Amino acid sequence: MTIAFKHPEFLYFLLAIVIPIIIHLFSFRKYKKIYYHNIHLIKSIQIEQNSTKSKLKEILILVSRIGFIIFLVLTFAQPYIPNKDANKESSDKAIALYIDNSFSTQAESANGIVLEYEKIKANQIIEAYPANTQFYLFTNALNSTELLPKTKEEIQNEIEQITTSPQSKKLSEIDKKIQTCAIRNKKHIECHILSDYQKNTFDIANISQNDVVDYLMYYVGNQSVNNVSIDSCYFENQQHSLGQTEKIICVISNNSNETFANYPIKLYINDSLKAITTTNLKPHSKVQTPIEYTLSENGIISGKIEIEDYPILYDNAYYFSYFTENQILIADLCEKSPNQYIAALCKKKHEFSLTAIPISTIDYSQLHRYQVIVLDGLTTISTGLIDELQKLKQLGTTIICIPSKEIEITTYNKLLSFYGKQQITALDNTPTVIESIDFNNNIFKNIIEKNKGNYSYPTINTYYQIQPTQNNSLITLENKDPFLFQQTQKNTQFFFFCSPFERTANNFVTSPLFVSLYNMLRYVSYNNPLQTTLGSSSDIFLQQEIGDEAIHIENTQKHVDIIPQYRKDYQTGTIHVNPMEQLTLAGNYLITQKQQPILGISYNYDRTESILEFFTQDELQQMTDSKIIDTNENLTSIVKEQQEGTPLWRIALLLAIFFIVMEMALILFYDTIIEKTTKRKQQQKQTQSFE
Repeated sequence: MTIAFKHPEFLYFLLAIVIPIIIHLFSFRKYKKIYYHNIHLIKSIQIEQNSTKSKLKEILILVSRIGFIIFLVLTFAQPYIPNKDANKESSDKAIALYIDNSFSTQAESANGIVLEYEKIKANQIIEAYPANTQFYLFTNALNSTELLPKTKEEIQNEIEQITTSPQSKKLSEIDKKIQTCAIRNKKHIECHILSDYQKNTFDIANISQNDVVDYLMYYVGNQSVNNVSIDSCYFENQQHSLGQTEKIICVISNNSNETFANYPIKLYINDSLKAITTTNLKPHSKVQTPIEYTLSENGIISGKIEIEDYPILYDNAYYFSYFTENQILIADLCEKSPNQYIAALCKKKHEFSLTAIPISTIDYSQLHRYQVIVLDGLTTISTGLIDELQKLKQLGTTIICIPSKEIEITTYNKLLSFYGKQQITALDNTPTVIESIDFNNNIFKNIIEKNKGNYSYPTINTYYQIQPTQNNSLITLENKDPFLFQQTQKNTQFFFFCSPFERTANNFVTSPLFVSLYNMLRYVSYNNPLQTTLGSSSDIFLQQEIGDEAIHIENTQKHVDIIPQYRKDYQTGTIHVNPMEQLTLAGNYLITQKQQPILGISYNYDRTESILEFFTQDELQQMTDSKIIDTNENLTSIVKEQQEGTPLWRIALLLAIFFIVMEMALILFYDTIIEKTTKRKQQQKQTQSFE
């Protein structure tokens, strides 16, 4: 074990131990001759001045004086046991601070608001280091300068400006940034963690051991808080049209020990209150509550679901937005002219805009503009068309495939392979009838009354056999072969009719069931997300063409108008939007260009902060071998001791006090103790001789 000294110059004072030694050596007694008439008195004097006992007293006093001098000098020299990194050159070492400023640090603790307490303790840590130390500051907020070194004054100024951030980072994410900082700057970093240690984010088990970063953790204290939060929402039906009844499912979590009955939930659409419903919440449970309303307008729909819960407010509102078209754009890809039955179905329907595109004149770069693409009686499907249809998967484009009587089966099977394992095996000309219909599917809504006994299903004379048979058939033939089946990938719907739309092939085109195609054409789902978490990017599909002018994200009520980082994909019509750290408030926003709204976009706070459960100091200590430092004391002196090593000056001071007390005790009580001991022995001898 190596021992070092903070002030080794004081060790020269150890030479002072020669003073008591000299005093001891030259302290000789001068003897006198005295005549006594009684020999008993002489014997008692001889016992009292026993040379051995007298010398022992002098030696003990000498030892105590030497010990006092030695340990008094060591107290001023301040000995300590150096840490393993104590000898690391200061030029190779830097100090980093991670201050957790997530929403949970708004909570009250025994020491006040957690974030403000963290800032006070961070300044105490900084004071423990010399002025030439290099510092780095990390928080949950995005910061372009966090990898740049800072002076003592600079980091203190930045700490004062820290506010709560809507972004929530796991400790493992912060660790990666700190390691990157250490490697980039070629420094060994000592990182001080000031956090409330929320269980959702403090994943210390995911931090890998390394030689470039050492962690010191400080327990600031917090307490679990009951909280009810809106976690997410989604639509039961992804297809939206004017006048239909919408059903949105709201997911609510009760992160408390209380039970709530008839808990109110409010729904706002375009700032108007549309519905109020209630739900029952059990302790530590999650419920999915449906809310219904009627869609009364097209265009940009901005919604908000709201609850009331205190004291945590940031997860009481959940924003979402979507878009409904005034007209659904349909591309009918045909050989020369569109199918007469499809054209008749769409004729005079204001919600449809049907464009017939002969396959010989198709422009693949424009297909992304259409919400529905009908492969209408194509003999063959080219590789280029198949590739283009694959790109449209991410946009939620609905594809309806209707074969002709003569097709190239291999090209159709190549298309089918992208949507599942089913393949066309052969053309079957054996007449059969439709046996069953999946009335649970929305495309048969309000067409035929379910299980009506007097209805005669269509006859099918010609159809393509499909193998293997799966449970995705919407209309099934008498021999259990599918007549119509559906495949879903992401938000893309793929419908495949196994028989051509011709009177000679079937009478389906003249039956009431044919109206189901109307619902398929309306089966449009937009792949735009209902919401985006603040701090994240999103891919947005724009129906209309946009120019090269900058796009904006705006909210006039919040006085927000920013130009986000974005990238346009002209082939698919999507833009990749990333507002970076410019957006800090949850809400509904508009994407605009030239001050004209293009699309709605909603941002919400990260919900990982909603479960307000924290590790205790004992739990933290069990999770790591490092010491968890309590912040109730002044951290400046504690950090100094941590960086220097284990101090020993307190032990030296106690030993110095011990030796001075020992000397005083010897001087005051030694003779008395010896005299009492001697008398007791004499009395024992007299008693024994008398007996």
